[in-house]
Amino acid sequence: MDHTIFNRMTESLSQNRLVLPAFPQAALRARAVAGLADASAIAVAREVAKDPALSARILKVANSSLFGFSFNTGSLQQAISRVGLEHTKTLVTNFALMQLMTPPRGAYGLLIRTIRDHSIEVAALAYVMCEKGQAFNSNKALLGGMLHDVGYLPLIQFAKSEPDLVLTDPSFIPSLKGLHTEAGNLLMMYWQFSPELVEVVSAHESIACRMDEPVTLRDVIALANAIVNEPDSGAREMLLSSPLAVKLAVTELAEADYRRVAEVKQFFS
Repeated sequence: MDHTIFNRMTESLSQNRLVLPAFPQAALRARAVAGLADASAIAVAREVAKDPALSARILKVANSSLFGFSFNTGSLQQAISRVGLEHTKTLVTNFALMQLMTPPRGAYGLLIRTIRDHSIEVAALAYVMCEKGQAFNSNKALLGGMLHDVGYLPLIQFAKSEPDLVLTDPSFIPSLKGLHTEAGNLLMMYWQFSPELVEVVSAHESIACRMDEPVTLRDVIALANAIVNEPDSGAREMLLSSPLAVKLAVTELAEADYRRVAEVKQFFS
């Protein structure tokens, strides 16, 4: 990667001048309503309905085989009731992130697609790991997986106008690894997301864990991210024998588990 660009990026980040993408307003409102103590499906549906694309995605998921209902519904309120408010809140956030990660054409778009596809893979694996080990909430894991690498977005956006030769350099994304957690931390605070999610974004690169402490969302995403990033099957087996895997009660992943991962990824199709 061009060190001049990297230095400018680092300076912009250290001086808090990095331009941060805004989170879609309809999704923020729907999340806020779903999080209220007296939240109802009709109130959440009213907010979700303000974004037709978001509405269509919620309906698609509610009618998918993942929930096993025998008949489809065209009612947004009924779809939200089926899925549940907490799961709807997760889905709304995930779909809003997908909007932010919609790749345009060209080299810049390929970089966004790379981050999006990796995030979906981690989210789906984290979801299945929680289903399998039952050590943590799978819906939260789905959200944490989609958010964990969000710090790359403002960094890639910073370099958007650079020549394709720079953006297609295989070292471009790896060179940002040391900056993306810091950028992600800023972005999560800007979006006013919970400390639990901030920790996922800022600390998911390490699989170190405390065995005497409760399982955290960071634990789940750290292991899922490490497995997805590891191309060697032997090394993946080593990860599944690590203390973190033992803590999560996920010390093996069978073919059936990977089929389930593929099924969960349909959430995002």
